[in-house]
This record gives sequence, structure tokens and C-alpha cells, in this order.
Amino acid sequence: MRAHTLIIGGGVMGLSIAAHVAERLDPLSEPLVLLERRRLGAGSSGRSGAILRAFYSSRELIGMARDSLREYAAFQTRWGRAVGFTRCGVLTLAGSPQQIELARRNFAAMRECGVEAELVDARAMRSLARGLEVGEHACGVWEPAGGFVDPQRTLEAFASLARSRGATIRESAEVVRIQCDGARIVRVSCDDEEYEVERVVFAAGPWSQRVLGLCGVQLPLRVVRPEQHFVRTPKDVRRDSSPGAPTVELDELDARFGVRREPPAEHPVLLDLELGYYTRCEPALERTRVGALDYERDAVLDHPDALDEHVGHEFRRWARERLVTRLPRYADEPDHGAQAAWYTLTPDAQALIGPCPGLDNAFVACGFSGHGFKLAPSIGAGVAQMLSGEPVGAFDPQFFAPTRFGASPAAWSGAFGL
Repeated sequence: MRAHTLIIGGGVMGLSIAAHVAERLDPLSEPLVLLERRRLGAGSSGRSGAILRAFYSSRELIGMARDSLREYAAFQTRWGRAVGFTRCGVLTLAGSPQQIELARRNFAAMRECGVEAELVDARAMRSLARGLEVGEHACGVWEPAGGFVDPQRTLEAFASLARSRGATIRESAEVVRIQCDGARIVRVSCDDEEYEVERVVFAAGPWSQRVLGLCGVQLPLRVVRPEQHFVRTPKDVRRDSSPGAPTVELDELDARFGVRREPPAEHPVLLDLELGYYTRCEPALERTRVGALDYERDAVLDHPDALDEHVGHEFRRWARERLVTRLPRYADEPDHGAQAAWYTLTPDAQALIGPCPGLDNAFVACGFSGHGFKLAPSIGAGVAQMLSGEPVGAFDPQFFAPTRFGASPAAWSGAFGL
């Protein structure tokens, strides 16, 4: 079989790239094929919190998160496919002087990049999240347009859009062999099929290093095992009705196009710099997710298939204590499960996107360090521009260049990208 463009990986990155690239190709003369080793979303994407926020220190990331949020917000109206977009707002809370300085600096950069944001004090934060316990000295950055999407529905929506544009998506298709002719990949084989290829995009998340190794490429990637704990959302909670809280009412245009109304979130997404955790409601599952804001406690996985699914009592207790400290109304709610997942890290917690070192017709999009959903639409648009030979306007190629670490060993920061 022939594939003009072959994408390896069926997570949010591979599917966003497929949807954007397929729009530019003739499906008969330039077939696009995406291969997923198991099922769509079986890796990191399917277990993501899928939070959408623009609170970053880098203007490059702020602009991408801003543009991606706009695409998610318009996705159902524009393409007729629901992604579970919920605009509940995102509140980043800072307590220490260093954190407050970071919050002020990021807020200024966000405003310069055209992001709707407010710098809020303790009183305002309490009005945005009912029952929030916060010290008088604290400050926060409020993003009223932020929120989250449903990860699985988003993957299905990107896949449907890619197929409608002529892409072929194959699940249970693990890549087992890659054949090169000099510096060009010429053939990619699965267990039961073989593809003659013009170009390849590696977007295999935690499995990227293994697949790249089939053609002799090594990149500075590390896979770690984050844990997430869930608590049942209080039954008596109602959406905050303060003037600063966003609304989810359907407007006339949404109603005309049959936009699905999502169940409201009971409070904003919280990024708690002071206590080192994040939390967001999952209304459809009647639970609230809690995870850590850094990677320091996450075990390194030499083999991503060896993921230990068991989440121990220590992390569950840590997560619950932080949630209840900030939102005491969760104190009497029962646990609602837990899960382990994968993050694929780079030394500076920024992705590798661009031409693959050592290969003339291959590209990589991996190492998103827990930020994939926030940036996926921008990445898809930018990779499509890159593959078409156009100037890349959706992101800064130099910022994400896979060659930026050079030949010297890179120091690993262990810090979450803020």
C-alpha cells in the first residue's frame, strides 16, 4: 500500500495533525494514513484532564493556547462535531511572593497577547469559586474564557474530521519495522500491512522513543507516570452566579446549529501554585479530578507498556488533603477512583516539533509534557503549514526545534511548564 503522508500515533496530536494535513491533500493521489497501535486515545490523551488555559510564561505558548481555545470553542458550530467544550473559567492561585511575581508577570504577558484575563485578589477569588479558602495575601489570574474539553470526544471529533477529508485511520496497527534508504524512510510495516511512504510524522506519545528507535533515531525524551485522584463532586453544589463567573447559555447561533449543551462545571478549574496541585470538575462523571503540578514525585518508566495501574494511598491522601484544604465542601465526599497515566517529557518541558534529526522525510511531534490538549489545534495547523512548505505561523518552529539541545547531555528541570 502507498501513503503519501503516514502519521504514527492516534492521540490528540496525531489526530489534530491528520485533520489539518488531510485538508490540503488529494485523498486519491496523496493518501494520508494514520496508524494507532491500539485504539484512539489509549495512551496519554485518553487519560488527560484536557484543561484549556493560557497561563504561561512564554508568549509563544500563550499565543498557541489562545488560538487553540478559540478553535475548541467554535468546533461544534463550525464542524458539527462536539468536543465537550465547557467554559467554566480557569483560576490560577498564587500564595508566596515568588508565585505572586510569576502570576503578575504571566498576567501581563497574557494581556499583551490578547488573552482575556484579570488579576484578582483574595476576595474576588472567593466569589469566583464558592467556599474557596484562601489567605488575604494571595492573588490569582482569572481566565473567564478557559475551561476544558472531553478528551475522548475530542479525539473522536478530530478523527471524524480527518476521515471526512479523506484520511484513513487504522487502529490495532502497531508499527514493527521501518526501512530506510540512506536518510529517507521508504517503508513502514505493521504486523499485517506494509506502506510505501513519501513522508512520516512521529506522534506516538510515550511510545515515540521506541518507534523512532526502529530507524536509529534517539531524542531527549523521558516517560514518567503521573497519578490522578478523583473525589465525588458534592451533590448540593450549584454553579457560581457571581458577575465574574462565565455563563454557558446557548445563544441564537448555537441553537440554530444544534450545538449540544454541556453539563455545567460546579466551579472553575483551579491551578493552585501554593499547594502544588490542579483540580477540575468532570460533570458527566460526577467527579472532580486532582493531580500534581510538577513531575518530581512521578516514577520514570523505561517501558511505557509497563504502566502500574495501581495508585497508592499516599498519593490519594496527598490529593484529598489539598483539595479539602482549598475547598472544604469536599471533606465529606467519598473517593471516586484514581488512575495512573503517562507524560512524555523533554528536558525543558517543551515539545519537540519539526524535522526529525538524521532523516530527510520525517517529522516529530512529541514530548508535550502534559500540555497536549491545550496546544493541539495550533500544532496541527502549524505542522500542516510545515509539511506544505509554507511559512509556519501557528507556532514558532525554532522554539520547538528537535535539535535545540544539541549533542551535549541536557539537564532535566522536572518542573511543570508555567
